Amino acid sequence: MRNLTRNAMPRSWIVVLALGGFVFAGCERNPAKDAPITSANSPATVNPPASIGTVDESVVQSFAKRIDEYMALHKQLDRGLKALPNKPTPLQVDAKQRALGALIAKARADAKVGDVFEPKMQTFIRGLVQSVIKGPNGRTIKGSLMDENPMGVKLEINGRYPDTVPMSTMPPEMLAPLPKLPEELEYRFVGNRLILLDTPAHIIVDYVTDTFDVGK
Repeated sequence: MRNLTRNAMPRSWIVVLALGGFVFAGCERNPAKDAPITSANSPATVNPPASIGTVDESVVQSFAKRIDEYMALHKQLDRGLKALPNKPTPLQVDAKQRALGALIAKARADAKVGDVFEPKMQTFIRGLVQSVIKGPNGRTIKGSLMDENPMGVKLEINGRYPDTVPMSTMPPEMLAPLPKLPEELEYRFVGNRLILLDTPAHIIVDYVTDTFDVGK
């Protein structure tokens, strides 16, 4: 067989090969699109099924901005309160929590601050939670999640997390794909609601409902 160089190749062959390469490239598999969704391969980098929604970067950026705005308020109001001693008593911690929580709740109500979890962010969070539960080791992860998950608890945004209700365990596989938070805030589950908890103020900043089916 002759070795056709670029200069010796007929012009018609060049056109055919170019068209063939175009068709082949159009049929090539997309590894990111075809990859299975796992706890290490979250919908942040892989397109999730349409049933759990998709999100663009601006939605996550908006969420981060709202978190920053909340923390600015938290820190401003905290500075106006007397600092705890190096070794505070439980009563002192409780009093500081309640004072800070009341100030934050009033300030947010007066300013008519919007939700931290906007509708598109809520859809995204649901998708992340479901991708973990439906992924590898999902049954084990959900079992750990439900082990101490309080059910039937009434929640109120800006309200104090009930003192008599235990806090659920957050498996690392569930935390990994969720947007990172400052140390003062935590994700927790109450039933199938993912709450955003301000731990120094012990109040519920916001929550997302119906993140997964607790019955399956």
